[in-house]
Amino acid sequence: MDRTDRKLLGNKIFKMRQRKKLTQKQLAELAGLSESALRSYELGDRNPKPKHLEMIAVALEIRPEALTDFGILTNEQAIHALFRFEETGRLEPDTLGSKGCLVPQNRLMREFLRDWAKKKNELQGGKITEDEYEEWKDAYSPYVNVVS
Repeated sequence: MDRTDRKLLGNKIFKMRQRKKLTQKQLAELAGLSESALRSYELGDRNPKPKHLEMIAVALEIRPEALTDFGILTNEQAIHALFRFEETGRLEPDTLGSKGCLVPQNRLMREFLRDWAKKKNELQGGKITEDEYEEWKDAYSPYVNVVS
C-alpha cells in the first residue's frame, strides 16, 4: 500500500471514528491497539495489518470490507471493475433501457440495490442524516437484514 492509499485509509478510519464520537484513545482501547498505532494509521504513516483492520472494524461496529482498499480511484478503474462484475454474472447493462442502468443478475445484488435505493431516498427525503447514511453503508451486509 503506497502513501496515498495509506492516507485515504487513514482518513476513512478518522471519519468513522469521528461519526462514532470516539477519541483515538477510546477507539484504540476498543480495538485492542495502542493509541500511537491507531494515530499512525489515521495519519497514513503506517500500513495496518489485516488483523488490525479487522479489530478496528469490530470496534467501530462496521463491516471489515468498509476498510478494504479496492484501488479504484478513477472512472476508468470503476468501469473495469463493473466489467468484472459482468464477467462473474453479478451485473450487466440494461440493454432495453436508455438511461445506462445496471441490472443485477442474482438475488443478493438485487436486494443490495433495493436496500441502497431505499436508504438513499431516506437521506434525500430528510428522514436520516448524512452521518446515518454513511454509518449504514459502513455496516451494510447483504447477508443480514440491517435496513431499518
